[in-house]
Amino acid sequence: METHGRKRIKGIIIAAAAAGFVVIVAAMFVIVRYTPTKEKMSGYKYFDIDKNTDKVLVMIDGESYPDTGINIDGRLYLPQEFIADNINVGFYYDKESDATLYSDTSYIYAFKKNQNDYSDDTGKIYTMDYSVIRDVDGECFIAWDYVAERTDCEYQYASEPDRLNVTLKSEAKQCVTAGKKAAVRYRGGIKSPVLEYVSKGDRLEYVDDIDEWIKVTTVSGYTGYVKKSEVSNTFEYVREQKAVEEHKFLLKNEKITLAWFQVSGTAGNSSIDNNMSTISGVNVIAPTWYSVTDASGNMSSYASADFVSKMHQRGIDVWALVSDFDTNVDFAQLYSSKAARTNMVNKLVGEAKSYGFDGINLDYENIKIAYAKDYLQFVRELSVACERNGIVLSTDNYKPEAYNRCYNLKEQSKFVDYVIVMAYDEHYAGTDAGSVASLPFVKEAVEDTVQLVGKEHVIAGIPFYTRIWTTTDGNTTSRAVGMQAAIDQLNSDGQVALWNDDCGQYVASYTVGSSTRQIWFEEEKSIEAKMQVIQQENTAGVACWKLGLEKSTVWSVISQYNK
Repeated sequence: METHGRKRIKGIIIAAAAAGFVVIVAAMFVIVRYTPTKEKMSGYKYFDIDKNTDKVLVMIDGESYPDTGINIDGRLYLPQEFIADNINVGFYYDKESDATLYSDTSYIYAFKKNQNDYSDDTGKIYTMDYSVIRDVDGECFIAWDYVAERTDCEYQYASEPDRLNVTLKSEAKQCVTAGKKAAVRYRGGIKSPVLEYVSKGDRLEYVDDIDEWIKVTTVSGYTGYVKKSEVSNTFEYVREQKAVEEHKFLLKNEKITLAWFQVSGTAGNSSIDNNMSTISGVNVIAPTWYSVTDASGNMSSYASADFVSKMHQRGIDVWALVSDFDTNVDFAQLYSSKAARTNMVNKLVGEAKSYGFDGINLDYENIKIAYAKDYLQFVRELSVACERNGIVLSTDNYKPEAYNRCYNLKEQSKFVDYVIVMAYDEHYAGTDAGSVASLPFVKEAVEDTVQLVGKEHVIAGIPFYTRIWTTTDGNTTSRAVGMQAAIDQLNSDGQVALWNDDCGQYVASYTVGSSTRQIWFEEEKSIEAKMQVIQQENTAGVACWKLGLEKSTVWSVISQYNK
């Protein structure tokens, strides 16, 4: 009996031990299953970066550029061309002087490679405790610290791998903040490896909501998952815009009504007298006085002090127009040459002082992407000179489209007082028949320009001309005529034009012999429709091409809305 009792006790002990083991195993299973992993994913693996690289990854608004930056003496440098293309187009490399130029609207600064000293265009010398520009194997690199101070952006520098995360866009984002120290994981689950730990109060950009997890992007560039219970509710965040030095804009305290006046030779200035008796409300005249004639920046000139004096007596400002219509000029060579740019600046500013005109109107319509950055540098250099001498600077630009994006209206608007959008030539010689400036075309041109530039700097250009289109045997030709000439043609043909609400114009299409004739008219009613758009957008004013093509009655229509 005693032996049997001992066996029974032993069995109970073994059973209890087994049960305990089961409990321990079960507990361990629960612990393992429900305990978050602390395993960290390598940043090199996440960003697909070679661990042995000595280059820096750059991320801009979510776009990655591996092997872009370099660290020199503990300071980050980025390639000049990369900066100009992706971050701040104001940093311009001038091949002729082998220097990087930067303009802050008041001065043009020149930086030589590997030098702590730099100068401005007045000859003043400045000294830094580091070289803003470094030469690396023949390539120009710029210190990020200097770029960041002069760029409207947010950025974060992080390591393993070395990376720079830059935010340029300023639109609102949905964000959350961490309520405590939290793990951002590669996937939505506690067993997914940790990308990064964020601290209480850290801001995370909200990407998506997935059950108990939220997909977020950290300020250092990781996109991963954080538990919903560990972050706040979403809120709208708009990054603070960094104040950068602004051009001291010379803006009129009244709406501008500008009329372009085409001049053919110096003697042609006197023909302005034929127009002055019929115009009203015009406060700026832009005579076509200057044209670039060669790649050295030389120009032809029809400027007249008598013309300026005559306009000033009437209370009208004069903005001398400069064109680039001579296609024999090597424009790539012209704009890339600092000497040629300086020649143009000196010519225009010098003659503004000599003749007394009030502004310069750049009508440069042959800019190509290959030398667009060089053209923008010319605009900056001219702007600095104009500001110092109290000269208004304006530029004429096409309706914003993908093909002319190289004109970079946003960058222009930092330096010029007025951006004029030529809201016409919707159809032109060589295209199918159509309106020169239908109402939807004008509306889109003005709205898109205002969005890029700001309404206080936009002048809307409208046409005083139309085209008479003739199609014969499938071949379409046209001729540009003034308002009255188009009406005279219609009357001569014994036809009637009907108002078209869609294009905001009277339209006529009829047969003449074996040909079809089409006209989209400009007159008081079509001009009024355009002026209503301009008034709605509250732009700085209107510009009209050109004097002599209008009916005198349109001036009262323009004055009614441009006030």
